This record gives sequence, structure tokens and C-alpha cells, in this order.
Amino acid sequence: MWSNLHLWQIQGVRDVLVILGVFGLFWVGQKVSVVTVPVLLAILLAYLFEPVIDWLTRKTSLKRTGAVIAIIATTIALVIVPSVLGLTYGVVQGVGLVSRVIENTGYVMDYVDADEADVERVNAKLEQAGSAWVWLAEQASLREDGGVTRAIDALYSWADTNMDRIAQTAASAGVGVVQTALSFLASAFGLMFMAFLTTFFFFFFSTGWVNFKGFTGKLLPDAHRDQVIDLATKFDKVISAFIRGRLTIAFIQAIVFTVGFWLIGVPAAFILGPAVALLSIVPYLALIGVPIAIVLLWLENNTGIRGNPIYIVAAPLGFYFFAQALDDYVWTPLIQGKETGMSTPMILFASIAGGVLFGVFGLLIAIPIAACLKILVEEIFWPRFKDWAEGRASDMLPIDQS
Repeated sequence: MWSNLHLWQIQGVRDVLVILGVFGLFWVGQKVSVVTVPVLLAILLAYLFEPVIDWLTRKTSLKRTGAVIAIIATTIALVIVPSVLGLTYGVVQGVGLVSRVIENTGYVMDYVDADEADVERVNAKLEQAGSAWVWLAEQASLREDGGVTRAIDALYSWADTNMDRIAQTAASAGVGVVQTALSFLASAFGLMFMAFLTTFFFFFFSTGWVNFKGFTGKLLPDAHRDQVIDLATKFDKVISAFIRGRLTIAFIQAIVFTVGFWLIGVPAAFILGPAVALLSIVPYLALIGVPIAIVLLWLENNTGIRGNPIYIVAAPLGFYFFAQALDDYVWTPLIQGKETGMSTPMILFASIAGGVLFGVFGLLIAIPIAACLKILVEEIFWPRFKDWAEGRASDMLPIDQS
């Protein structure tokens, strides 16, 4: 009798509680991401490096612990240290670029406000800044009906009306700079702490990977063990092909894009190159870097061929197609394989949805979950739906009715 049952003994209520529990687990994971992100990264890295660890233990005299330590040391020496040095140089490039943009923007504003006595001096500064800034200054100083454009008029009118507020804002700018610096230091410390936690958990997950797999195997229900193992094998094939492949390709592309942008003269290449390569994890998303590179080249005061408008547009565009061709016809067939079962729209949708819902935590789990759901639909739900649609089953859901 229903009156004698607890709520959790009713199947429908139990199903709802399970679903809420799953969503609650994701919510808690996002809230404590300072711990869950390093743990997930450590598990992911242990999974990705397992073939390398297995190869080292078979081909060398290293035990599993020694192989893991060797991988950590090699990664620090050949990846982490060069990356930190490159990014440090990139930050210096970025600071210089921002400083030039701020300085040249000041020249543009001076040009708009200049009287006849100052025009020659301001023009000389703009000529030094480059033709792009001269064009921007000319556009900003376009005049209609004997006055500045309505947009500039409105800006000046607002500034006159809110002069006291602007002064107060300027007075508090120093405090804002200090707060920003402290926030940056806290973020840097948090990043280093997460890197330490990730390395710490990676060591223990990698050295105990066999036991970890054995423990997860014990959680499988006996009645469906064979089916679950078959699905897990397919999950592993798709996920490993995509994640191992795309991360390896992204690392190679980081070098390619950085060197390429530097060769064609794009400023802050050591920042833009790795950023574009990171976007290339999602196929063709690296195209975002093309307009950014064009604008940065245009704002630079380059002479000769690098200052030619055709070069400014053609160089980043041509280099992108070259790098994308390397990805499509060299790196992907050689490293990732031709078929992963993950289409570009699916990857893009999963990445955006995971990031919007759960931030960095969601980005880490979005693509693996999407790949697994795709296999589940193809292997379990779609066949049952077809049977139901064609009259061979009374229920479209693959639920055991026995």
C-alpha cells in the first residue's frame, strides 16, 4: 500500500531524487571548483599519460612511480619552464602594446582638440604613431554644420556636466590600481596553488591507476557488466582520440602560431599565439585570431611591405590557412586519427553549454560527457526508439520491463 511506503520507496520519487542528486553533484563541484578542478585535471592527465607510463615501465627499468616522476620532471623542464618564459615575454610585449595604444589614443584626442598653434606638433606625433592613427584622428575630427560630430558633442557635454564625478573617479583610481594589483597577485597565487594540487593528485592517481580502474570496475552491476564494459570501451576510444589528439595538436599549434605571428610582425605574438592555439582545440575556432592579428598589424607603425594594406590583411589570413592546413592534413591524420565521432557543431555546442553552466569545471567535463551521451543515444536509446516507432516495443525508453 502507498500509505505504508516512505517517499524514497516510491519509484517515481526515487527517480526524481536521483536526477536532482546528479545536478546537485555538478552544482557542488562548481562551487568547490578550487578542489574539483585540480582533481578532474589530475584524473584527466593520468588518463592521458597512461599509455606513456605503460610504455616506460615496459621498455625501461623504471617502476611505475619512477616513470610518473620522470614524466613530471620532463614536463616541468620541457613544457612548463619554456611556457612560463614565453608567457612572461608575451606579457612584456602586451604591456608595451597597451602603452603604445594608450599613448597614441592621447595623440588622437589632442588632434581633435588642437588649435592652429598645436596642429603641427600633434601631426608630427601622429605621423610617428603611424598611418592607422592618422586615419583614426581624421575620422574623429570630422566636422558637420560648423561643429564636431554629434557623438563628440554629446561626450563633451556629458564631461562638462559630470566634472565633479569624474574628479572623484580619478581620485579613487589609485585605490583601484592597488586593488587590481592585489587581485592579480591573488589570482597568480591561486593558479600556482591549483597547479601544485593538480601535480600532487596526478602523482597519486597515476601511480595507483591500476587500483583506480579496479575500484571503478567493482562498482559495475553484474547484470549489465558486459554491456557497460562494451560502452566504456567505446567511450575510451572516442574520448582518448579527441582529447589526447586535440591537446597534443593544440600544443604543437601553439608553437606554430606563436612563431608564425612573430615572423609576420604581429605584436604580442607570444600571447596571441598560445591563445589562438587554445581556441583550436575546437576545430576552426582559431579563425577568431585572424581579425585580431589584422587589427594589431594595422595599429603598428610598420614601414615597407609590413605597412602595406594588402600585406596587413593577406599575411594573417594566409598564415591562418597554412596553419589550418597543417592541422587538417598533417597533425589530425597523424596524431588524432581521421574519425573521432565528434562533429564540430557538437564540440562547439558542448563547450559553450558546459562553460556557461559550470564555468571552468563545466569546460573540463563538457566534451567527454557529450561524447558519452552521443554513444548512449546511438547504442541504447535510438535502437529502442526505432523498435517503439515500428511497433516492436511498447515503450520508447530502454528500461528493463522484466
